[in-house]
Amino acid sequence: MQYQTELLTAKSALRQAALLTSAVQKKLLEKDVLEKEDRSPVTVADFGSQAIVNYVLANSFPTDKMIAEEGSEELRKPENEKLFLHLEEEVKKIVPLSGEAILRSIDHGRTDDPKALSRFWTLDPIDGTKGFLRGDHYAIALALIENGEVKAAALACPNMQAPNGETGLLCLASENQKTVFTSLFTDSPNVEATEALNKNFAEAVICESVESGHTSHSRAEKIRESLGVQAEPFRIDSQCKYASVALGLSDIYLRLPKSLEYKEKIWDHAAGYLIVKSAGGSVTDTLGRKVDFSTPPLLENDLGIVASRSVDHAKLIEAVKASA
Repeated sequence: MQYQTELLTAKSALRQAALLTSAVQKKLLEKDVLEKEDRSPVTVADFGSQAIVNYVLANSFPTDKMIAEEGSEELRKPENEKLFLHLEEEVKKIVPLSGEAILRSIDHGRTDDPKALSRFWTLDPIDGTKGFLRGDHYAIALALIENGEVKAAALACPNMQAPNGETGLLCLASENQKTVFTSLFTDSPNVEATEALNKNFAEAVICESVESGHTSHSRAEKIRESLGVQAEPFRIDSQCKYASVALGLSDIYLRLPKSLEYKEKIWDHAAGYLIVKSAGGSVTDTLGRKVDFSTPPLLENDLGIVASRSVDHAKLIEAVKASA
């Protein structure tokens, strides 16, 4: 089946990266956090996860390009030497990389002209960094894009429950394969996404970001009231929201931008998009348009995101438009 090699490689990459991120989360130290220029926190786990994923992908697909969130620039600064030494210590436990090789792996596949790419991977090595720092949910999100279409996706949610009851969920999908769920840390059978039961909006659960800076909670409440949704919103960090919709833990995911100028980043949505679509769901922007992944690193032609799996998506979009 097409893209099976890519999915198997992505599965291996995310499993290995998750070993590092889980270990770091358990023993998070103050020295492991620095502030990037945009003031968002970044940790050893972000850099380590990206180094490991890129290392695994490069061994199987050495010419493929990568559009990822992190770069090695901060780690090369003298004031971050201690951070790098801890990063090196953690990475070496998982893959045979050290020193400059780690920095090169973090930057593997980078390009100055991402929009010219016909095939590339996109990675968020720690999606939901603030949740990670709180000890809560986060995701490692990897997707393959060809000619503006998401072809394969792997989404690791280390603190979500797998079908076998273990902690650590891995979601896998391709354009011609139904989404499957399995254990992130142990070998267990894949479980296919079940058919979604049709629900009326009163029964639906809306999933949204924990951080109010990422989405308009007040607008989401307006939508909830207009549709007659009874349940309180389910708030969870990262692309775990997409996983929750694909699993049926929630029915709707709203990512509502606070300004018309804000553009979503491609690595924040590509993997989750395909996980929900291949589970039988619908994913559009807030105007009901097909999500356009052809303008990396941003979703330049889209306004927010609306995902659903068990409700009338067209009616949902009408309510979203009316709330603007």
